[in-house]
Amino acid sequence: MQPTIPTQAARELLAQYAEALNSANTALLPALYTNDGVFMPDGRASLPASALLRKGHSFFAKTRFHISYEVKTVAVDGEYAFVQATARTATTQLATGQEAARTSQDFFVLQQQDQGWKIFCYIFNSVRE
Repeated sequence: MQPTIPTQAARELLAQYAEALNSANTALLPALYTNDGVFMPDGRASLPASALLRKGHSFFAKTRFHISYEVKTVAVDGEYAFVQATARTATTQLATGQEAARTSQDFFVLQQQDQGWKIFCYIFNSVRE
């Protein structure tokens, strides 16, 4: 496994992803995934990257959202990188003002493509504190 070169690229991709989510930039979300990428949220059905624009728009119309990632490990094997991270999220339901904070364990499989690293698979589960 190659240890370091893609580590910074992985951190930068997660930072871009967080910025897109935090700014509700749903148009950018699918572009951060591979064409066959998949989002696998905790307790919900998996979504192909192509559905993120529509689903994201619906989610952000009802919710103010903020996320930050703390990258724990990055392992690289050829054209794939495996990233373990901890995420902290804060949501506010716009209709009610109800706020919630969560922590999750996040796992990304990234794939090197001609245009750089992209998310191939993103899965997470909530951590009960």
